[in-house]
Amino acid sequence: MLAACGCVVEKIDAIIAEHGVTYWPSSTGDGDGSIGDTSTSTSTSTSTSTSTAESSVEGGGSHAASTTTLSVDTTDGAGSSSTGPIEPICGNGAVEEGETCDDGNADPQDGCKECARDSIVFISSETYQGFNLGGLYGADQRCRSLAAKAGLLRPETFRAWLSTPTMSAADRLSHSRGRYTLVNGLVIANDWASLTSGSLLNTITVDENSQSQDTRVWTGTLADGQPAVGSEFCGDWDDDSGLLLFGGAGRSLAADSSWTFFDQDACGGQYRLYCFET
Repeated sequence: MLAACGCVVEKIDAIIAEHGVTYWPSSTGDGDGSIGDTSTSTSTSTSTSTSTAESSVEGGGSHAASTTTLSVDTTDGAGSSSTGPIEPICGNGAVEEGETCDDGNADPQDGCKECARDSIVFISSETYQGFNLGGLYGADQRCRSLAAKAGLLRPETFRAWLSTPTMSAADRLSHSRGRYTLVNGLVIANDWASLTSGSLLNTITVDENSQSQDTRVWTGTLADGQPAVGSEFCGDWDDDSGLLLFGGAGRSLAADSSWTFFDQDACGGQYRLYCFET
């Protein structure tokens, strides 16, 4: 019987060592004692607890069972989901933010390319002296007035292809993914990159009334849309003293880079403007 009791005590000691609890001998010194409660816990969102009832051990001793709290962390974000702002989808048939059209197909010939409408371009039917345009604002107003008289859609959006030393045509006009077309439907460029590449698909010789015009054009602008270096810009296109100055001009009959810059001409000359829908 004593041998059996010794085996039981050894097993209990092994359990105590495994769970890290403390055994205090009884004050009588007979080997009887108690095990202090210990607990292990981890802060979690999901916890599982196990406990064991008090056990009687032969020989009169008793051991309070230790309690261990098992924790499982389920708050690490796994399985969680979040949604950001919904991005526009080109081709779904709905005009969304950043789009000017969406016809649900990939055919650029119908006036909608990559969810951007064709931008109308024309050469002005009227001519102006370079120093008497009224600056960039006055030139834009001339384009808008001509577009309105001709019955073009959105006439208020037209701007002149014109630069000053501190403001480029590239900064004034929208860089469209869509095509740039004349009033009669001829395409001059497939997109902004094509327009500023130095080569046009067709010349800009059609005015707002679909009439052909062959003349010089005030631009002060290079093929990439930047101000023409060395140009005097006719006193920023708004200075009577500009009568004695020069300004950059292009040729409407040209399809190479000279469509926008060919030479410096006297600001008293009567030239036209290129007008772009933005």
